[in-house]
Amino acid sequence: MQISITKTKSIVTSKGPKRCKLLFADQPIEQVMSFSYLDVEISSNPDRTHEICKQADKACRVAGALRDVIFNNKHMSKHSKARIYKTCVRPIMTYGIETRAHNKKTKSILRTTEMKILRTISDGYTLRDRKRNTAIREECQTRDIFKWGRNDHVSRMDAGRIARIARDGIPGTRRPIGRPPKR
Repeated sequence: MQISITKTKSIVTSKGPKRCKLLFADQPIEQVMSFSYLDVEISSNPDRTHEICKQADKACRVAGALRDVIFNNKHMSKHSKARIYKTCVRPIMTYGIETRAHNKKTKSILRTTEMKILRTISDGYTLRDRKRNTAIREECQTRDIFKWGRNDHVSRMDAGRIARIARDGIPGTRRPIGRPPKR
């Protein structure tokens, strides 16, 4: 196997921007701040909000393309519309979900996007109709995106995968008393 130095890039993930000189066969490897891999934006910034917003936008575009043809079709059942959502739109939002650490803001972005689409599926409810999210989820027979994404996807993985070990694993030792050492 040969490595193409012109195509190879390096990235340093840290709280602040850092430079790290990396050499291969006495030739420097270009360091970038972000790049796209399998259509997912990977950046050196630990804040994943921008990345989540891009995935939510992609899912909204796909749902928008399906809206007139499928979601607003009065002759299709809600169950069929929800199944199309689960197979076409939801995987776009949940791609790479098990490798990210989510905070309150990123969870809110994905949940809002999901509910926006589910409201369209279930008779085009708007927020002014004051219909609860739980009622709409029951109507569409879907679970919360985070409960679905982590549990079902990780449960299908082999027992040796890191995401499954992290979810199911129990630490073998107790944490030491006191404040953790500064790194």
